[in-house]
Amino acid sequence: MILKTWHRAVLIFALAAVAMSILAYCCLRDPAINFLPHDGQAEWIVFPTVPDAALHRFASIDTIFEREFVLDSQPHEARLGVRGTKRVEVKINGTAIETAPSRNWKDVSTLDVRSFLRAGQNVIEARVFNHTGPPALWFSLSADQFSLRSDGSWRASLAGSAWRPAALATTPRIPGAGNPVGDSEQTLVALANVWWIWIVLAVVCAIGTYLGYIITRRPRGAWIQVMPVVLVAGLWLILFWNNARLLPYHTGFDSRDHLAYINYVQERKALPLPTEGYEMYQPPLYYIISAAALSVCGLSISDPASVIVLRFLATLSGISQFIFVFLSLRLLFPARIGLQFVGLIFAAFLPMQLYLAHYVTNEMLAAALVTAAIYFALRFLRREDASVYQSAGLGLCIGAAMLTKATAVLLLPVVVAAVASRLASRRATLSAWLRTLGVMLPICFVVCGWYYIRIWLRFGTPILGNWDISSGFAWWQEPGYRTAADYVRFGRSLVSPLFSGFNGVGDGIYSTLWGDGLCGGAAALAYRPPWNYQIMVAGYLLGLIPTGIILAGVALAIRRFIRKPSAELFLLLGLFATVALGLIFMTLRVPSYAQAKAFYGLSVLAPICFFSVLGWETLTGDRRILSIALGIIVSVWGINGFASVWIVRSVSQCLYVAQALRQENKIDIAVSEAAKAVESDPSDTRARRIHAMILDDLNRNDEALNEAARAVELSPGNSASHLQLAISAKQSQIDKAIHEARRAIELGPENSAAYKFLMSCLLESHQDDEAINLAYDWLAVSPFSADVHYALALALAKKGEFVRAANHFGYVMMLRADLAEVHARLREGLVFLTTASEGSKQLHTIASQAPDSPRMLDELAWLFATHPDPNLRDGQEAVHLAQHACILTDRRVPALLDTLAAAYAEAGKFPTAVSTAKEALVLARSSGDNDGVTLSQNILAAVLQHQPYRDEPVPE
Repeated sequence: MILKTWHRAVLIFALAAVAMSILAYCCLRDPAINFLPHDGQAEWIVFPTVPDAALHRFASIDTIFEREFVLDSQPHEARLGVRGTKRVEVKINGTAIETAPSRNWKDVSTLDVRSFLRAGQNVIEARVFNHTGPPALWFSLSADQFSLRSDGSWRASLAGSAWRPAALATTPRIPGAGNPVGDSEQTLVALANVWWIWIVLAVVCAIGTYLGYIITRRPRGAWIQVMPVVLVAGLWLILFWNNARLLPYHTGFDSRDHLAYINYVQERKALPLPTEGYEMYQPPLYYIISAAALSVCGLSISDPASVIVLRFLATLSGISQFIFVFLSLRLLFPARIGLQFVGLIFAAFLPMQLYLAHYVTNEMLAAALVTAAIYFALRFLRREDASVYQSAGLGLCIGAAMLTKATAVLLLPVVVAAVASRLASRRATLSAWLRTLGVMLPICFVVCGWYYIRIWLRFGTPILGNWDISSGFAWWQEPGYRTAADYVRFGRSLVSPLFSGFNGVGDGIYSTLWGDGLCGGAAALAYRPPWNYQIMVAGYLLGLIPTGIILAGVALAIRRFIRKPSAELFLLLGLFATVALGLIFMTLRVPSYAQAKAFYGLSVLAPICFFSVLGWETLTGDRRILSIALGIIVSVWGINGFASVWIVRSVSQCLYVAQALRQENKIDIAVSEAAKAVESDPSDTRARRIHAMILDDLNRNDEALNEAARAVELSPGNSASHLQLAISAKQSQIDKAIHEARRAIELGPENSAAYKFLMSCLLESHQDDEAINLAYDWLAVSPFSADVHYALALALAKKGEFVRAANHFGYVMMLRADLAEVHARLREGLVFLTTASEGSKQLHTIASQAPDSPRMLDELAWLFATHPDPNLRDGQEAVHLAQHACILTDRRVPALLDTLAAAYAEAGKFPTAVSTAKEALVLARSSGDNDGVTLSQNILAAVLQHQPYRDEPVPE
C-alpha cells in the first residue's frame, strides 16, 4: 500500500512537471508568447511607460535605447549579443550593424564588432520595433577586459518621446499621481473607517453562528436543508431589486460589445462571425438567450428597461450556480449539514460572484452550466448504474457550457477521464459504456459542435479570439509582456487592491477574487461602478482567511487523492488544475494586467467550495469553540462582500449616474444629478469637479469656474481639480488656464489629459516652441496615443520642420488608420520637399528614420521609384522601403505590391517587377479593388516593356 501511494505521488509530480515544462517551453521558445526569458548576462530593459489601462491596437512602435561608454584603446576582440521584441537594429558610432535575420526573436544574435569600436568615446544605439507590446532590449558587449550590459544605466526614447532612463522589465510600473487608475483606496485606511462595522457584524454573526451550530447538530426536519438555500436566494433577489433601481445602466467589462452582439442576434435573427465585432468571437448561447428574453419583453438594448432583464438573467444564473454547488456538496458530504452550509456561504457570497451578476457577460451562464455538469457527473460517479437520461443530461450541460464560453472545453476531457475511470473500475459492460460515453459525447457534439465546425471551416481554427490578428481586432494591453517575476510577486492587493494587477498575476487574481479589483473594466477610477469601496477594499484583508482555508483544502485534497484515489477527487482536482493552467497560459498568450481575472475561473466554483469545506473540516474538527470562531469570521466576510456591492443613494451613486447621463448626451439631467451630489456633501472634491465639468458642457462658465475653484480649495493637491479649473477658466482667462494646467501636471505627472489641455492652450497662445517641448514630455506619458503624435506633427509642420514632423505623421497612421487627413498631410509635405533645394537629402533623412508605418513607407517608396525628377529617384532605397512595407502587411495589400513592382523596375529588376505586378493584380481582383486593378494593369504594362513606371505626385 505504501509503495502504491508513493507511485501515485510520483505520477502526480511527473504530470505537474510535464505541464510546467510545456509552459516553460512556450515561455522560452514560442515567439508568439511575449515572455522575456531571464539571462544572467544582461537585463531586459524597456522604456519606463506610465501604466495605461486602455487597449492598444497592434502597431509597430519603436524605442531607441542608447548608451555611451569609453574604451582606453581599440579592442583586439569584441563580441556583441543582442535580441529584442520583436526586431532590433543596432548602430555603433552611427554605423549600422548588419544582424543575421532570426526566425525567433528570443534567440541571441552574436556579432563581431571589433572594427566598429574605437579608443575613446563610443555610442551604442539599438532601435527595437514591436507591434504586440512595448519594445524590450537585451544587450551584451564584451571587448577585451571591458563589458557592457543592458541595465538601468541606459536611456530610452519611445516613439520619439523625451529621453528617460531605461527601466528594468522585471520592475512593475504602478499607477502614480495623476494616473486615471491611480490614487485609489488603501486597505489600512479603509479598515480604519469600517472596523466598527465589523465589530457590530461580529456580534450579530456570533449569535447566528451559535444558533446555526446548534441547529445543524440537532436537525429536526428536511426544511433545515432547504431553508438556507431559500434564504440566500432571497438575499440575491433583494440585492437585484435594490441595485436595479440605483444602477440603471449597462455596465461591466466590454459591455458595449456584449450588447452589440445581443443586438446583432435580435435584429438580424442570425449569428455573427468573429470578425464582425469585438466580442463576437464568443460562442452564441448567452447572446441568443438574452436576445430572446428582450424580444419576449418587447425590448431592445436601447431601452432603459433592458438592463433589468439582462441583470435578472445574470442573477438567475448566479442563484442556479450556488444551488448546484450546494447539491454537489450534499453528494460529497452526505449528512454533514453544517459543512454543506459552509460551502453554500462560500458559493453565494464570493465577491466575484456578486459583482459579476451586475454585468452584461456570458461568464455567469457559462459557470452555472459547468457547475451543473459537475453535479450530474458527481451523481453518475456515485451511482452504480447510471441511466441513459443522466448521460444525456451530462452531455447536454457540457455542450451548452461550451456553446456559451469556449473555455468550458477544459471540462470535457476531465469529465470523460473521470467517467471512463469509474466505468473501468466497475468493469462495465460494452452496453454500459455505450449508455454513458456513447450517449454523452454525441449529445455534447450535437449541441455545440456545429458552432466550432462553422468557425473552423471559415478561419482554419475552431477558436478565434479577438487577440488574434485574423480577427481584425488584435490588441495588447499593459504591460504587454511577462517575466518570471510576474508570477512570484505578490502583496500590492493587500495594500492598494484596485488595479493591483499591474504588480503581477497573483495580485490580479486576488484582487478580482475578493472584490471588483478592475472596477468593472473601467479605464479610469472616475467611471467605476458605485460600489461601497471602503467596505470592499477593507474586505481584501478579510479575504486572507478564506484564502487560507481554500489553500489548506487543496493540499488536503491532493493528499487524499494520493492516499486513496477516487473519481470524484480526480474530477474536482483535475478541473481545478486544468483551469488554473489554462488561466496561466492565457496570461502568457495575452500578457495584459487585466487578463489575470479570477472570474475566468468562476466555472471551478464547485471545486473551490469543496476545498473550502475540506479545509474547514480539518481546521475545526469537532472543536465547538474553533468552529464558532471561524464561523463568525467567515460570516463577517460574507456579509462584508454582500454589503460592498449593495448600492445606496450616495455621492458616488449620484456622480456615477451623472457621468453615465453625460456620456449619453443627457446633459440637462446629468447636471441635476451632479448638483444632488454637491448638495449631499458640499465638501466632496470630486462632486464639485464633476459638477463643474457638466456646467462647462452647458456653457454656464461662471458657475463652472466657481465650482472648480471650490474643488481646488477643498483639495489643493489634487491634479484633476486643477485641470478642471484650467478648463473652466480657458474661455475668459487663458493665462490662468495655462497656470492651472501646469499645476495639474506638477501635482499629477501621469495626468495625460492635463498635457493635452496645456498643449492646446499653448498653441492657441502661439507659444509654439514651448508647446513642442511639452509634447515630447507628453509623449513620454502617452507614447501610444495618436492625439499627442498628431498634435506634435502639426506643431512641427507649422514651424516648417517637416523632417521631424513626418515621423509623427507615420505614427498616427499606424495608431489611427481611419484618419485620412493625416495621410493627405504627409503626402502634401513630401511633395513640397521635392521642390526644396535640399529635398532629396531631407527625403532620405525621413526614410532612414521612418517608423514601421506601411503607408508612410509606401509613400516614400513610391516617390523614390516613380518621381519624374531623376535627382529624386532612388531605386535601391525604393526597393528597401517597399519590401519592408510588404513584409509588415504580409504581402496582402495590392497597393503596396504595386509600389514594390515599380521600385523593382526603377532598380532594373524587371523580371521580379513583372511577377510582383501580377501578384498585385490577382490580389486586387480577388478583393474587388477596381482602382487597384487599374493601377496594377498600368504598372504591368510598363514593366513588361522594360520601362520604369512614372507618376507626377499631386498633393491631396
